[in-house]
Amino acid sequence: MSIQLICLTLSGGIPIFTRKKGEGENLSFSTIGSLNGVHMFCKSQGQNLRSTAWDDGLLVWQEFADTFLVVGFGRGIGEKVLRRLINSTFSSMIFTVGLPELENYHSVERLKRELQPAWSVIDHLLESADCELIGFTDCILSPQNAAILEKLTEFCGQFGSDYACLMIRQRISAATEAWWDLHPDDRQLLFTLIATSSSLQKDTPVFLPQKSPTIAYRLVSIPILQNINICLLCGAEPPYKDVENLVHQVWRPDLKTLELAEQCFPRNFPASLELDAGILGILLINRAQAKYVISRNIQQSSTGKRSVSGAHRLDILRTFFHQAADMIDDYLGNLAVHAESYWCSDYHKCHALVQEDNLICVLYVAAIPTHTMRLISQKTLSMIVGSKDTCW
Repeated sequence: MSIQLICLTLSGGIPIFTRKKGEGENLSFSTIGSLNGVHMFCKSQGQNLRSTAWDDGLLVWQEFADTFLVVGFGRGIGEKVLRRLINSTFSSMIFTVGLPELENYHSVERLKRELQPAWSVIDHLLESADCELIGFTDCILSPQNAAILEKLTEFCGQFGSDYACLMIRQRISAATEAWWDLHPDDRQLLFTLIATSSSLQKDTPVFLPQKSPTIAYRLVSIPILQNINICLLCGAEPPYKDVENLVHQVWRPDLKTLELAEQCFPRNFPASLELDAGILGILLINRAQAKYVISRNIQQSSTGKRSVSGAHRLDILRTFFHQAADMIDDYLGNLAVHAESYWCSDYHKCHALVQEDNLICVLYVAAIPTHTMRLISQKTLSMIVGSKDTCW
């Protein structure tokens, strides 16, 4: 897979930046100019040129704020994923400098300098395009989540902000209702910034593209233990040191609870929930809140000539979601008919099932009888969703 993203000004076709993933050749400056010219010509004729494809490539155009044109060029990637990347790219620009600065910039060179903090965010999105779920929030379902959420709510009452979450190994353990009410794109950018920063302690001004594109919030991230931190959105006050002192004061009595919750990794849901012996891995998605939990069944060791083991299981689940289960969304108007999807091969089988807001993708051993997958998927989904302690 190779992807290249180019941002141009609509007025003069001046390149603002180019970001790339993969080994494919870069589009030349003359080609970029020609692409911009083709787009502008179609626009002058009242036509909206959105995409074009050939044997080994795909090209997608999209305008933003009547000011910028983002061109996505990819090989080995679908239009849906590439368009998500393009939208996330412009959101990253807003996230860094705010919408007013983008709409009213006076100097291209100055804008390029101001956008430099966005490069690491965009590069992370590019690198994860084929292995992560763009637009969804990664979660961990530990048995301590309910207790953690209660403490988090208590902390927010003292701190004075409704927007907070507690993260364990870059996954959400618990979050306030207001945090889940944030647009999924805003949440994704916040987590990407946390993941790409070299500092554990963060106090960064951010513009939320959906919630607040013109007025900056502060993203404050404070480590509690080595792999556990609390993330907050707040205004200019209080100072970082005061927030840090309050965090450690409130959470000090609950460090043991947090240590127990971390032991849920890498399974990502309680060991008390026993999976069927035929299950190799699970991807569970809450479509209403745009969150997910992904896990391979550690108790199921895959051996033999036809085996699927290790992290490859998770890659298969993500691919299945993108290429097969994603199709369910196109037919959700008639769930009684289009609520499932199957994949079968010599090495494994996959089954996706939609029930209300939840979509579960299950990776099975190849020997599992196809007609039993639905029953096992239904049972597994009910078992995970029915657990009150995990706060799903």
